[in-house]
Amino acid sequence: MPEKEYQRLTRARSRTAFGAVSVSRSCLWQGKDHLLRIDSSGYTESYKRFYFRDIQAVTIVATKRRVVLNGVLLVPLVICLVGLATNLFPLPKGNAAASIAWAVFTVIFAVPLLINNMLGPTCTCYLRTAVQTEELSSLNRVRRARKVLDRIRPLITAAQGSQPPPGELSARMQGLAQSFAGGSVAPGSTAPPSPAADNPPAPPRLA
Repeated sequence: MPEKEYQRLTRARSRTAFGAVSVSRSCLWQGKDHLLRIDSSGYTESYKRFYFRDIQAVTIVATKRRVVLNGVLLVPLVICLVGLATNLFPLPKGNAAASIAWAVFTVIFAVPLLINNMLGPTCTCYLRTAVQTEELSSLNRVRRARKVLDRIRPLITAAQGSQPPPGELSARMQGLAQSFAGGSVAPGSTAPPSPAADNPPAPPRLA
């Protein structure tokens, strides 16, 4: 993929919570006027574009995935630490081979536990357009999701300009129509001429 056209936002990460046993990966790239999501299953790849002009919202929902993973890793880690301690400080001295085995298993569980906490809180990130809501599975940490959001927010603003949010224009038109319909004229006074009377096809003017 040409670096001059796309910039990597996230590395390929598992699309499920059980990344170690899943081959399905997803990553996110930034184009000139859109985001590109690449989903890979190990044999095939699918591409999906989200144009900045169509993005209505990006929602970050905090999850308890980090706490659950900590619990899954902490239980065997404690068992390994107990086994290691019983072989290092016994009376008489324990088996050296058993101590090495317990130490290896301790490292196997301790390293993922440390990395899981260093990466920070977990989350689920959703991107919404007018026709769909998609999960950006590669943005599964709050810190990473906020960093990417801060990067693409100016691009979304520039692509959409100063256009009012969806529904605001129709709400303003309905309010203007209600003000005309509910307006009262004092007795003896003359009602102001309506702009539509002189030019019927002209749309109502917005204040």
